[in-house]
Amino acid sequence: MFRLNPLIRPIPCLLAAVASAALLAACSGDVPTKPGNPVAAAQPGGPLQRDTLVIATLQDAKDMLYLVSQSTIDGAINEMTDFAPMDADFNCKIAYQPQLAASWQFSDDGKSITVHLRDDITWEDGQPVTADDYKYTYDLAADPAVASPRLTMLAHMVPNARPKVIDPHTVEFDFQDAYDRTTMLSHIGLPLVPKHILDVPGFDKASLRGHVINSSAPLSNGPWHVVSWDKNAKIVLEPNPKFTGPKSFIPKLKRVIFKVIPEYETRLLELENGSVDLMDQVQVADADKLAAEHPEIQLKRRGWRTMDNVLWNNIDPDDYKAKRAALTAAGKTGEKPSDLKPNRIFGDRAVRRALASAIDVDKLIKDLLTSQATGEVYGRPAIGTITPSLCGAHNDNVKRFAFDPASTISQLKDLGWTDTNGDGWLDKDGQPMRFTMITNSGNARRQKAAVIIQANLKAIGVDMQIEQLETNTFFDRLRARDFDAALSGWSAGLLIDPGQFWAPNSEFNFTSYHNDHVDDLIAQGMSQPDYDQAKPIWQDLQQTIYDDQPYAFLYWMDEIVAVNNRFQNTAIDISSSYRKLYQWSVPVDKVKYQQ
Repeated sequence: MFRLNPLIRPIPCLLAAVASAALLAACSGDVPTKPGNPVAAAQPGGPLQRDTLVIATLQDAKDMLYLVSQSTIDGAINEMTDFAPMDADFNCKIAYQPQLAASWQFSDDGKSITVHLRDDITWEDGQPVTADDYKYTYDLAADPAVASPRLTMLAHMVPNARPKVIDPHTVEFDFQDAYDRTTMLSHIGLPLVPKHILDVPGFDKASLRGHVINSSAPLSNGPWHVVSWDKNAKIVLEPNPKFTGPKSFIPKLKRVIFKVIPEYETRLLELENGSVDLMDQVQVADADKLAAEHPEIQLKRRGWRTMDNVLWNNIDPDDYKAKRAALTAAGKTGEKPSDLKPNRIFGDRAVRRALASAIDVDKLIKDLLTSQATGEVYGRPAIGTITPSLCGAHNDNVKRFAFDPASTISQLKDLGWTDTNGDGWLDKDGQPMRFTMITNSGNARRQKAAVIIQANLKAIGVDMQIEQLETNTFFDRLRARDFDAALSGWSAGLLIDPGQFWAPNSEFNFTSYHNDHVDDLIAQGMSQPDYDQAKPIWQDLQQTIYDDQPYAFLYWMDEIVAVNNRFQNTAIDISSSYRKLYQWSVPVDKVKYQQ
């Protein structure tokens, strides 16, 4: 759901339940051709024939600036349009390579990083990308009025040196402590914002999310740019004709279309009939069918990147809303409410621990993430937010709460939750254990998981209702802490920075969880420069958080991505379902859409 690594009116033909390839062509201006059709081949002396990639996405983008983005689709588009300071590869651990940052050096004590930027990169409007953009980006991230989810990335930086501008293409970041160098590099890697557009008289930083470059017309400095954004219908990207970076980054495709299709079954049908070329989050049963019936579709496994959990809100959402409104009325838009009432159900750690034994995680994995055709399993139980792919850092020794409804009933009884009036539902102090779990619509796996969890809880006398919300509305509810429970998930970070999930001031700490020992462990781990020495700290952290159960941890997924096999040089891996799209290509005899 979230990338921790994240933008017009609908076209009528895209509102149909299923669009044919010809209809899509009518919308996009492309004419489909059959593979091998001579019209698709490059003519001697003519332009190179290229193709269009159509990606099915369950939700529209919302925030085109990574500084404030939350969702995977936001991050994917940002990765295409921004020439970020660094690129990364992953094999048990991230390894960074230069991109906008031509080079960097650590100081002898490991507490400073000097970054040298390329001097040939410009924004789409021709203005150069400079150290001033770098500094301004971090100034915005640090400003409470912006409420950036990336605020925790600045936690260890010296406040007046995040960064310092040395010259137009050199900055220096100073840190209070030296810690894991990979994580430090990630903290200086925010994609930049254009200072010359934003830093003008009258600009209100609190309104950044509503600014045109975030909400409707982003300004690119990368290999792709947004040419149209029809809200809730499609986003069209084409190679950025003003891109001044390395020739190797110039896209080989002529267009990428993110087609917004909220309904899972419709996305699948359009994949099968060829109206879309790529679909992620394919359910296991459907992957079996695609493998058997569609030889033109490749199935790729991404690895342990995404997870699902039930979030238990530790605070009273109405109290949070009232105190947030009071702060806003007082002009304190950047402050977070404090002294909040605990949630009447989930504010009690013992209740959360009891409910952990009521949810049958093994059944969820068997029903949702296991192939009926081959018996292959695409899921594993989750015990925390550190991915199992981070070798040695994931705590494999955490003992999960066994599925044991009788134990849950007994524990809840000891806590005063019993059926006093014989209606079949537990209650306490005259209030039933009744709540609504929100989740996002269009995610077939979560819809099925929600029903299984609902049945698990009903069996012990807990009345859980399910409310499906449009995806961006769902995200807004999480940010506003306006929920009791939520079935959600993470596209987890490929480095260890637990503060983004669990620090009290983090925008992503949706459950408002707080434990002083966890805070201490985060501080210790983030001050440890040796990755191996930090591992025991992170394992302690995972055990502590699992014991507190701010989430009902469910499962990690080896996500399945389906892509038409005419595309070559694809990069579908743990980092992204469509990574390095500038290198994707189609052989000339397989081009589907004319130039």
